[in-house]
Amino acid sequence: MGESYDIDSVASDEDARNQGIVEALLMASDRPLGASQIASLLDGVRAGDVRAYVEDLNTQYGRTGRSFKISEIAGGFLFMVHSEYGIWVRRLLKDKAPVRLSSAALETLAIVVFKQPVMKAEVEHIRGVSVDGVVRHLLEKGLIRIAGRSDAPGRPLLYGTTRDFLKHFGLKTLSDLPKVRELDELLDDKAAAVSSQGEPLQAMGRPEASAVNTGEGSGNASGTLTGADGRGGLSGAGGVDTDGGDPNP
Repeated sequence: MGESYDIDSVASDEDARNQGIVEALLMASDRPLGASQIASLLDGVRAGDVRAYVEDLNTQYGRTGRSFKISEIAGGFLFMVHSEYGIWVRRLLKDKAPVRLSSAALETLAIVVFKQPVMKAEVEHIRGVSVDGVVRHLLEKGLIRIAGRSDAPGRPLLYGTTRDFLKHFGLKTLSDLPKVRELDELLDDKAAAVSSQGEPLQAMGRPEASAVNTGEGSGNASGTLTGADGRGGLSGAGGVDTDGGDPNP
């Protein structure tokens, strides 16, 4: 017989009880849980209440200097480890290979991100090369999905990003992505800074779909993107996640 446990013995009131349940659900899940989904599992609790519980929990974690917090990514909440603890998490998960993308894959993904839903032919027109293999790779990695069919002749497939894309890059929703105008300004500022230092300017590709760097393995591609697992933000572990949205799950 398993040991029985009375939750009321450790919860001082109903709010404390519900907060503990929310914490337990998130700790047990390896996928982001939405506020409405969590609320549906509790009696008399609304999505707004869940958000308040999460905020209170994070306040407690911050006050006591915990190594983790609850982050909102990919349309839900998930326990994440602070990046300064990432080195030890990576040692624990050394056998779990992280998702690594080539320059060609990053360029293709960037086009899909900013042009979605987009046809493969559009991506190939922008990049100037065939992307059959790259698209297949991104589909296998779960970073893009088939989002429907175009009304163009032949009804070609349309591609968009997935919920795992948001999770991998630590984004709450697609609206968290920088606007093309903002990236244009950033690149202009970078060009001005380089020019003021008297260094030769290199051709700088725009992040908008009409001017993403073209060519397989373009030298202008960064080769990496920062994401949620210690790649510039928070990293996950255990019931704490290590990877990073489907706008229409």
